[in-house]
Amino acid sequence: MPVPKRAERSALWLNAAWLLAISPTHAATTPALSTEDIHLSADLLDSDARNDEHVMTGNVRITQGPMSMEAEQATVNGLQTEHSRWQFERNVHIRTAEADLKSSTADAVFAAGQISEATVRGSPATFEQLNAATADKNVRGRARVIEYDFAKGTVKMTQDVWFSYGGNEFRGDTVLYNLNDERVTVNPGGTSNNAGGRVNITIKPGSPIKLPGAQPKPDKGGSTE
Repeated sequence: MPVPKRAERSALWLNAAWLLAISPTHAATTPALSTEDIHLSADLLDSDARNDEHVMTGNVRITQGPMSMEAEQATVNGLQTEHSRWQFERNVHIRTAEADLKSSTADAVFAAGQISEATVRGSPATFEQLNAATADKNVRGRARVIEYDFAKGTVKMTQDVWFSYGGNEFRGDTVLYNLNDERVTVNPGGTSNNAGGRVNITIKPGSPIKLPGAQPKPDKGGSTE
């Protein structure tokens, strides 16, 4: 039987490694694994099995259920371990059922066969919430660094932050946003490097004030809007 070409060997080995990473044999010692398969595609794969380093180049795309990650290049280290680390470069686009992020670069961690967190960087990187509950609020933001915790459903934006919720705008050094309860914290700890060390909020006239986490107040008749 002829020896497969290097690219063919690498592709076969990479596929086997992914199957091992999501195998149910790890279920007793790790969190519950995703039931969805992980799919990878790229124009070129260069795989160093001995050092467990793999580089995919050209139209890189990784999908698992509703999650997708796209970039021009991706480098993964520790694919044979339970915590592999990925670096994405150029035209990075991360999309889940809850959020959409775009940036120049990104670092991501896959734990127990599923993505657990990602940090995106750009000038700026952008974030937008996608779920139907916020369709009328237009929740989005931009910053030089955005950290997305998939398990907790939280987004942390730092450096030159602009954040919009329902048309109202927040600016600060750091913005923490929880996608689940729509709660936002600007400059946690009360520290800031911006002018005067203050949180800046711009409220658009002509529409009700919408602040994340706020509950509507009852009118005189006891009903809510």
